[in-house]
Amino acid sequence: MLKIIVLFCGVFLSFTLATQSHKVAVIGLWPLPSLLAFWSDAKLVYIPRTSYNVMQNSINEKYFPQYKEARIGNNENLEELLAMDVDIYICGFANLKICGGLKNAGVKVIELSTNIENHNSKKTLEHWLVELQPYFAIEAKNQKLIHSITQIEKLIEEKTKNIAKPKVLIIHRFDKDNITTGYFSHYLIQSSGGENPLGYGDFKSISVEEIYNLDPDVIYISNFTPLSPQEFMKKKEYKSLKAVKQNRVYKLPLATYRPFAPSLELGPVLLFLAKHNHLEAFKDLDMRKIFKDYFYEFYEIALEEKELDLILNPNAKTGIHY
Repeated sequence: MLKIIVLFCGVFLSFTLATQSHKVAVIGLWPLPSLLAFWSDAKLVYIPRTSYNVMQNSINEKYFPQYKEARIGNNENLEELLAMDVDIYICGFANLKICGGLKNAGVKVIELSTNIENHNSKKTLEHWLVELQPYFAIEAKNQKLIHSITQIEKLIEEKTKNIAKPKVLIIHRFDKDNITTGYFSHYLIQSSGGENPLGYGDFKSISVEEIYNLDPDVIYISNFTPLSPQEFMKKKEYKSLKAVKQNRVYKLPLATYRPFAPSLELGPVLLFLAKHNHLEAFKDLDMRKIFKDYFYEFYEIALEEKELDLILNPNAKTGIHY
């Protein structure tokens, strides 16, 4: 009888935690504010400045203007964080000092990793969602979302298994002609039917000579830089690259957050990459319809044409990450 009572109390507590709204402070984990906004009923109290910048210049602005009520900052102060009216602090394992200080203060802290299985975007996203489940009523949605991504992975793998894989480069940042790539690039390239000639690794800078040695068939530019494909292709030092000569340089779309990092729209992003990696095999994919259907299915949002334009042609200001 006692075991039954204890079990009931545990279930009741979990249900209560997941169904009440929580005031949240996000420390360091840039994708989390947008994820929480579209996926939960969390009230954002504190968010990183770069997260605010993305939300201000994307569809977040229309659908979740509540983010404007949050305090913003990058250089967190433990005493200031503890003085806020917050139910849950969410921080990354890398923020050792702040996370440790919060835990020592006895407040509720959720620690999340940005590196699950060598920066596997799906596994990392799944880790975040599962860790948030006890506090928000999202478990059923989580399972549906991860299943959808898995099905898209399988579809791409099946359609490209007998096709030559293009060499792909994803530019993470472009600062004064200094190009960096790495981390999530490997999963994104491989899971969309491409070959990553650099292999998996940490963020690294690549010289012009190294890029010419790779001579990628396709180049993608992330939303961590304002650089556009047109600007890149106009640069004289890159004009002889195969991807440039064939006009196969693309900007990644941006829906709720920069998709170089794990985002809720990972499935549509993989389809976007597959479409441009394999022009013939995925020529019938309509990315406007895919994003429109996705938003209605997972967020119950009916996107307008101008919002689809913004997703597929992101505001350059979202590339400002400081």
